[in-house]
Amino acid sequence: MSNNNVITEKSPEVLDAVEKLRRREEDLADFIENAPVGLHWVGADGTILWANQAELDLLGYTREEYIGHHIAEFHADESVIGDILARLTRNETLHDYEARLRCKDGSHRHVMISSNVRRDGEKFVHTRCFTRDITERKRSEINLFQMAAIIESSDDAIISKKLDSTILSWNPGAERLFGYTPEEAIGQSITMLIPPDQPNEEPQIIERIKRGERIEHYETVRIRKDGKPVDISLTVSPVKDASGTIVGASKIARDISAHKRAVEAQRFLTDASREIASSLDYETTLKSVARMAVPALADWCTVDIVEEDGHLKRLAVEHFDPTKVEWANELQKRYPDDTNAPQGVHNVLRTGKSELYPEIPDSLLVAGAKDAEHLRLLRGIGFSSAIVTPLVAHGRTLGAICFITAESDRHYTTEDVALAENLASSAAIAIDNSRLYRSAQNANRLKDEFIATLSHELRTPLTAILGWAHLLRSGSLEASTAASALETIERNARLQAQLVDDLLDVSRIITGKLRLDVRAVDPASFIESAIESLRPAAEAKEVRIQKVMDTGLLSVAADPARLQQVVWNLLSNAVKFTPKGGRVQVRLERINSHLEIAVSDTGAGISPEFLPFVFERFRQADQQTTRQHSGLGLGLAIVRHLVELHGGTVHAESGGKGQGATFVVKLPIVPVYQKNNQEERVHPAARNTLPFFDCPERLDHLKVLVVDDESDTRELLRFGISQCGAEVVTAGSAQEALEAIAKDCPNLLISDIGMPGEDGYELIRKVRALPAENARKIPAIALTAYARTEDRLRAIRAGYQMHIPKPVELAELVAVIASLVQRSDKFD
Repeated sequence: MSNNNVITEKSPEVLDAVEKLRRREEDLADFIENAPVGLHWVGADGTILWANQAELDLLGYTREEYIGHHIAEFHADESVIGDILARLTRNETLHDYEARLRCKDGSHRHVMISSNVRRDGEKFVHTRCFTRDITERKRSEINLFQMAAIIESSDDAIISKKLDSTILSWNPGAERLFGYTPEEAIGQSITMLIPPDQPNEEPQIIERIKRGERIEHYETVRIRKDGKPVDISLTVSPVKDASGTIVGASKIARDISAHKRAVEAQRFLTDASREIASSLDYETTLKSVARMAVPALADWCTVDIVEEDGHLKRLAVEHFDPTKVEWANELQKRYPDDTNAPQGVHNVLRTGKSELYPEIPDSLLVAGAKDAEHLRLLRGIGFSSAIVTPLVAHGRTLGAICFITAESDRHYTTEDVALAENLASSAAIAIDNSRLYRSAQNANRLKDEFIATLSHELRTPLTAILGWAHLLRSGSLEASTAASALETIERNARLQAQLVDDLLDVSRIITGKLRLDVRAVDPASFIESAIESLRPAAEAKEVRIQKVMDTGLLSVAADPARLQQVVWNLLSNAVKFTPKGGRVQVRLERINSHLEIAVSDTGAGISPEFLPFVFERFRQADQQTTRQHSGLGLGLAIVRHLVELHGGTVHAESGGKGQGATFVVKLPIVPVYQKNNQEERVHPAARNTLPFFDCPERLDHLKVLVVDDESDTRELLRFGISQCGAEVVTAGSAQEALEAIAKDCPNLLISDIGMPGEDGYELIRKVRALPAENARKIPAIALTAYARTEDRLRAIRAGYQMHIPKPVELAELVAVIASLVQRSDKFD
């Protein structure tokens, strides 16, 4: 057949070539379909045109669920598919482009995509994409990154080394702990960290590692780059290669210096607490604790105490070198602390909060220095770190303890602050207990003084009662005198009843047995009643009582008798301490949700020192025998307790002595809706009290000088002794007595002890020092309500021949007068 003939049938050669080509295409399709790598085509609009089985198996979809859908539906990151399509549209070829695909089960697979575009001329036909699963590799990388991050960020030193001890790796924790950089450490022997006196430690560790042993929590010491030792805990593990052969070791070193310090500090705290609890002498104890703190906790330790008068006292300064302690004390005297400094002891006392100085920079020294010399001295100490912690007990700051490091170069942490505060808490409790003990002793002393005062207050009215009663029984009194005697007896009996009531009230309050009869009450009613009951006493002293009353107040729930007692006590106190011509004001008003009752006077005032104690039982500003005002020191204490039982408060204000005083009662207003018109109880009115004596034999031709500040007592003694024939001259004070002696020397002196201004002891001392012999040797009797044995001895030692306690029978007194005068004449 010639070449020019038209071929109408396929030759066997052509058919064979076509068959080979078909089989080759089938093989290629089968290869692509079953390739282990995912393959897919994507159109220019992002639609998936075809995918092989590996692609479908990778994501878990069927062909129907995958082919024909937009590729963005299967990408976890929208921005990624947009970037891929944009780059392929620009005819770029992608190599190992990382992406995350969304699987049918909701999980994600990390893949590498390689892709290019098949084009027909300029036409975008489809992409050809290869998808390789790198999920496991990615997880391994993440794990490696995490492990590397842990190693990098770990506070512990993590080091790997060969079996010959050569360092292979060195993390930042190792650099921080030992001071060497990775460049300085890697390639060096680990033995550079081991102290010279422990040469066998590393060989022993390597031998155990070669045997496959793991060494855990091995405590030892290593040397830092700066030469300082550091306590560490080691964990060392074998490192194996792929075949399981041990080729090296990894070690984790943890700094346990703080832990060891904490153990030592706890031991110190236990010993210090035992020392603190061993004695009530807190000053000696705290000095001992300061000595214990050096050098266990500090290089320097100081203790400052706020004394009860508010002044700061440096109780202790400790350092291991005694010469430095002397130097520090001199430095403190030369440069005292600035009380207004924004940091340090005085600031801690103000705030009640600890201060921590992990580092003490030079700028802090400059800020605290008084002059150049002071700065030079401070720099010379070489301060490193400091803690200032307050001594606080029951919310009161009692002082401060300072712990300071210098030579040791130790730097305190918040853990050290906790230890210091723990110690300070124990010390503060010891101080508080010691002061409570002293307060108990003081209370005991006050109790004794109270008993003596009580004796005086009871014996004084008893003298008048018994004396006038005896005279009334004799029937020798004139009618006018008898009436006056009965009035005196009644007045003093009322005083006795009031004293007993006050004592019983205090007893009920202390034992919790006082009960309130709460009812609806108009506040103005019990105030008016209290004012009216005290008006006669005020008018007698020419003291004017003013009222400022808010008439719009509602009735409140209260015990009217007890609140009247409160107002009566405050008014009585005000009248007592207000001089003639003075003024007392009572103010009642509502302030927000409280009822406020204020009693103000223009009287003696209260000193700042006594003001905090004004409501304490048995406490009186004037405890001397020369005190001008009688009483037991119970009235204001009863006021405070009664007000508190009503849910209120009371406080005192005064500008000081001579500035008057104001007592303010605040009671919560509890509205009630029924008025109660029951008559209110009137608290017994205070009356002046007087003592008394009797007479059995004649005292003719005797001149007797009676000295007593109580007018009733003077009158009683004058009347009783004169009935026995004596001429009686009276004086109301020591000064008047001395003037009477100078004018016409008496044969006998009878004097009270407790008098305002100068007491009876001072009077007899001045009498015994007079220049005139007859005056100097006057027989003298101390007639007093101070009746203790020590009172008697004191009177005799002062110069009296006799001490007679009140009350006294007239017969006894006259017998003593007669005997004393006769004895004096015999000795003359």
